[in-house]
Amino acid sequence: MRLSVARLFAYWLDVVMAAAVLIGFQALLYAVTGGFPFDHLEYGYQIMLWVWATISLPVWICFTGCEMRWRQTAGKRLLGIRVIAVGGSGLRFRQALTRTFVKLLPWEATHVILLYPVPWWQGAADTGREWLIIIPNAMMIIYIAVLLAGRGKRALHDYIAGTEVVAR
Repeated sequence: MRLSVARLFAYWLDVVMAAAVLIGFQALLYAVTGGFPFDHLEYGYQIMLWVWATISLPVWICFTGCEMRWRQTAGKRLLGIRVIAVGGSGLRFRQALTRTFVKLLPWEATHVILLYPVPWWQGAADTGREWLIIIPNAMMIIYIAVLLAGRGKRALHDYIAGTEVVAR
């Protein structure tokens, strides 16, 4: 399997596994608490903070920690690839965090665009700001183009963090 395809599929696997666990946790919490805190989240900043605390932060910790400690996330492990610093050493904390930040930037931008200052389902889509959703989508196209241009070895977040992905 080409490295670029393996990387895209590994990322997809990581996101699906994280979503299953974290959304499952939220569903369980909703059932156990009778809707708390979900039924009390009214404003965009409240929802955004909840999403950050229960989805984004755990994913950031998982990606950063797994890549720093084991040089791979679960998706990378399943596909036989790992991340290393350019030159072959393990990742330092700053490299792993920078890599995660850049990689998840389109995802976090989507959260902000959809939730702040007013969630879209509460009328924010009628404010003339709906075009902003183009930004994270354009970012993803750029990310994939850089990944393909680098033949899968280095994507945008790798160039910025000084890392590369190799077959195990």
